[in-house]
Amino acid sequence: MHEFAITRSLLAEVVRAAKENNAHRVHRVKILIGEKSAVVPECVQFYFEQLKKGTVAEDARLDFKRIPLQIRCPKCGRQFSSLEEMCDCNAGGEIVGGDELLIEVIEIE
Repeated sequence: MHEFAITRSLLAEVVRAAKENNAHRVHRVKILIGEKSAVVPECVQFYFEQLKKGTVAEDARLDFKRIPLQIRCPKCGRQFSSLEEMCDCNAGGEIVGGDELLIEVIEIE
């Protein structure tokens, strides 16, 4: 259910950006979602369709790009895409990608 709050914030940012640029319409919004961000794109899409009504983004299309998980070993610096692939350093791991949720592009008119 946290996707509702996320989508509401996302839409507010899109509307704010459109106003700052004197836009009359938003055509497309491209979102980067990390595979480990715990955000379900289908839920965001559903809420976006409901919340955008009556806004400058009413006709906007929402596109998603998934970002794969990237973990870096703090000891050797190598990067891995899963815990199973981690090196033998036993130094743990630091997530350096795949947990993001970002607006990449807002196409306006």
